[in-house]
Amino acid sequence: MVCLFLASLRMQFTFSCKRKRCYNKNANFAPLPSGQDGERYKGRFTGLSVEIVDPEQAKSLHDNGCFGKGSKSRGGPESGDEDESLLLGMEESCFLAHYLNVLDITNLAGNFMDFHMFVEVAKDQNDKFVENLASYVYLKSKNWVIKSGIKFGGDFLIYKQSPRLYHASFLVIVQRPGDTDHYQSKNLKGVQRVAETSDKDVLILTVQPPKEIRSSRDLKEATVTETIVRRFNYLTFVQSKQQ
Repeated sequence: MVCLFLASLRMQFTFSCKRKRCYNKNANFAPLPSGQDGERYKGRFTGLSVEIVDPEQAKSLHDNGCFGKGSKSRGGPESGDEDESLLLGMEESCFLAHYLNVLDITNLAGNFMDFHMFVEVAKDQNDKFVENLASYVYLKSKNWVIKSGIKFGGDFLIYKQSPRLYHASFLVIVQRPGDTDHYQSKNLKGVQRVAETSDKDVLILTVQPPKEIRSSRDLKEATVTETIVRRFNYLTFVQSKQQ
């Protein structure tokens, strides 16, 4: 299980967990893959993501924690096509492989990718990968379901439970301590307006990464600080006080 090892400032306000109107009442939700009987998922790094080809493993990973998305579907692998696979993001792949220890990742040549090799490849894709990974593990330790936030101009979207049941509560932006772009007024207003139109708040995670990261344990040296951005609405504030 995930260790609660990253320092933070705790959320001190009530946030939105809006349930969907047309949700599946019979949907079962498990927060993480069980890994019973030593089950190991098999993933292949394609250069952009990690692909789960086996249909049963793909369904199991998506049903237990909502990991990945179908290669031909908006959500899980639900198109019905036999060749549809499950595509995992880099952060969730690393989390499953090296923190939950339920996923084996190989490259296109069939060689096993250990933690150091995977992180180096991921950093070539995204120089902020270590900060994103620290944020991902931190949010998972709080039991959030995490999906990509690129559609809304952020790094992640986080959900109370399955996206089948709830809308996202936060648009998450990850930054380093020296970054100030998202604190500039015009940028802050822009991302906050995008989030607000879809009934989300903005959560900025400022991550101080470890000095070096050669093994999964090195991530415990990271620190994460939360900044929650919400535009003050006087009318809503007065109504909430009157209730």
